[in-house]
Amino acid sequence: MLGFVGLPSVQAHEQKTLSVILLDDGAVYGNISDPSFVQGNAMWFKMEDGTENVTMVARLDVNQDGVFNASVDFESDVMVEACELDENGSLVDEDCIVSSTYAFPLNASTGNYTYWILRDHNSSTTTWNYTIYVHEDIHEEDGPSPGDCFGSGCDSVVAADGSGDADASSDEAILQILAVIAFIGIVFLSLSIRKDRLENKSLAFVDTKEDE
Repeated sequence: MLGFVGLPSVQAHEQKTLSVILLDDGAVYGNISDPSFVQGNAMWFKMEDGTENVTMVARLDVNQDGVFNASVDFESDVMVEACELDENGSLVDEDCIVSSTYAFPLNASTGNYTYWILRDHNSSTTTWNYTIYVHEDIHEEDGPSPGDCFGSGCDSVVAADGSGDADASSDEAILQILAVIAFIGIVFLSLSIRKDRLENKSLAFVDTKEDE
């Protein structure tokens, strides 16, 4: 049976989000192990410091140059522990936020990224420095590639060194040569047998004539 597959051979990456919880004494995170944090994943900064008059801002060194530059790097809006809601459950201050998210692009550079948490309490700012390592998102093949052929009638599988087709062609050539040699042998054998039979008939005829 001859068939061709047109389905994608690479399993799509499912984006994961790393939770970064901002407390009164620093940031903590878990839920994703370091080797599992890859290109395309996101960081979710959540303010959980309930100290009165405290706000926080998260910054990320997107271009990995070791310093914060507002024009190229990420900076969250000012985050608070809780936002005031009106009787309808709507924000009293529409600019109020308790969390902020940064998603790394799928082609983000791998390596260490520095991020800073700035904690402001009554105009006194404390800065905490952290790093996150972004690993390469390696896709694993999940089934045949587009256009792959499977079943009888397909070409031989090519080895990594490209020897697959060459080996198959060499074997086929040898078989063809052997078949030709065998055919020639059969022809000569048939001719030899036919010659022997004719000679035997000739001798028998001569013997008969002499007896007469």
